[in-house]
Amino acid sequence: MSIIKCNELLYIRRSVPDVSKIEAFLVDFGLIPAARQGSSVYLRGTDPVHHCYILEEGPARLLGFAFAAKSEADLHTLAKATGCAVEAIDEPGGGQRVCLQEPNGYAVDIVFGMATPAAIAVARQPVNTGSEPLRRRELLRLPRGKATPLKRIAHVVLGTPKVAETAAWFRDTLGMLPSDEVFRATGEAQIASFLRVDKGDEYVDHHAFLPMRSDDVGLQHVSFESQDIDAVMADHHFLQSLGYEHLWGIGRHLLGSQLFDYWNDPLGYAHEHWADSDRLSASAPTGVWEAKEGMVTQWGEPATERFRHNVKP
Repeated sequence: MSIIKCNELLYIRRSVPDVSKIEAFLVDFGLIPAARQGSSVYLRGTDPVHHCYILEEGPARLLGFAFAAKSEADLHTLAKATGCAVEAIDEPGGGQRVCLQEPNGYAVDIVFGMATPAAIAVARQPVNTGSEPLRRRELLRLPRGKATPLKRIAHVVLGTPKVAETAAWFRDTLGMLPSDEVFRATGEAQIASFLRVDKGDEYVDHHAFLPMRSDDVGLQHVSFESQDIDAVMADHHFLQSLGYEHLWGIGRHLLGSQLFDYWNDPLGYAHEHWADSDRLSASAPTGVWEAKEGMVTQWGEPATERFRHNVKP
């Protein structure tokens, strides 16, 4: 039994030497400034979540990330089991949190009661498929000249030499479930553990957190859901026109099935646009794969070496 069962990934927190420069990238990438406090910036997507990205001024590094708690009672259960305090959050959005540390040293905030803003409406035209068209006598015209606003943060991939230990911590502490486990070969070292949140019969993303084998410890990438497949494709060309570094894509993963596209920010930290993930309930079985079978695309080019080794502390 785990201590609690967390809800979805809530935000990522980084320190950067030039907040305005990375904020500009994130706005170009599709996030929306939501609040400021001192030199820190808080950005959101269109879903009704106060913020999903925090930038603080400081040396370039990942500070941590957060998951939502299902109840205030869960915060107190977690605090009692770990010896950590329940504390008020003195930041935009407010709420309460228990701040933990996962095996690689990063802070993991478990948050309850953060302010819930209204969703931001984004007009998207339906796509005609099948024999009954959804768009009649209406020409498809996509917005041009800026990124499509992103829906939400979706998952974090952490490079670590301690894949099994890290995955066990998230299972035992936060009740996460393995969707797929990947090994170098049968009986050899574990390469990755795709972990989803446990919401019982409710269907959730294939993974919200993924420790992946790396000699270095750090952020391998952070992922965001786009409004649709058109947005992934159009935003690829928009970011390309601005001269940002493209890492990998466009393609479709096997594990998780997302249509993906990866870009580096000016500090070399990887960010993913995706659309159309597999969704699983708690009863779904765990897949077990060898790396050569599981870590592949259904279509698109194989992962670049630059992407494979793009782990930043």
